[in-house]
Amino acid sequence: MKLQTLTFTFLLLTCAPLSADQIYKSIDEHGKVTYSNEPIKGGKKVDLPPISTVSLPKPPAAPKTDAKPVTDTDKAQQKKQLQDTITAEEKALEVAKSKALAGNTSAETVKKLNAEVSLHEKKLAELKAELGRLDNKP
Repeated sequence: MKLQTLTFTFLLLTCAPLSADQIYKSIDEHGKVTYSNEPIKGGKKVDLPPISTVSLPKPPAAPKTDAKPVTDTDKAQQKKQLQDTITAEEKALEVAKSKALAGNTSAETVKKLNAEVSLHEKKLAELKAELGRLDNKP
């Protein structure tokens, strides 16, 4: 019941200046609260404060940039650089694998070499994914 009263009060406070000059409140013998925009028997005037309004600030203007659109030449250069990096990473991966498979090192060294192999494999996967995204860009 209190929630309904609070909700109604809130609605009155927000809408009152739009719809009525004066609000009246009455509480009966059972504690039921009644609000009205017309005088109520046994009711009292409710003085409502004026509603504050706030103007939203204007959004900032988009910054001017001198960015040039990506051309097919730029895209080709990016692809070439990516492909060169992929080739170098594949070579580094092969070197790391051959070191790991050499077998004449301690268990700790083998563990480090296997970690290096995993790192090269991860980098290679990321580079290939980036190349795929570049191929799909308009």
